[in-house]
Amino acid sequence: MTIIAKGAEVNGSMEVEGNIRVDGTVHGDVRATEGVEVGKSGRIVGSSIESKTAVIHGYVESRLVVSQHILLGGKSILVGDLKTKTLVIEEGAVFHGNSAMADEPVGSGRPDQVDQAKPGESGEPKHSYGR
Repeated sequence: MTIIAKGAEVNGSMEVEGNIRVDGTVHGDVRATEGVEVGKSGRIVGSSIESKTAVIHGYVESRLVVSQHILLGGKSILVGDLKTKTLVIEEGAVFHGNSAMADEPVGSGRPDQVDQAKPGESGEPKHSYGR
């Protein structure tokens, strides 16, 4: 597991084999082969985060593309769109963005994946809560 400790600051994109936990600050994109976890003191500001799982307890300003599961903890803040198979938002979490849910894990290569609108659909989110 790669750990960005509290007080540490990374500027630039990161590619990690396995899991990463961010308790410090990352300014850039993050790609992990397994999971991304942002602790309560953690911050990620970038254009994209890609992984199999994501657990957010801190601040994230980025687009999330997560193939299996995203958990937004009760004190988390997410500013950005997300795409995943399973999404859990705990009470108290703040989410500003759009969500797209996939029937199959994101990146499965299926033509009816969430990336593409089905014929006759506008591609707009089906739900718009809190707007």
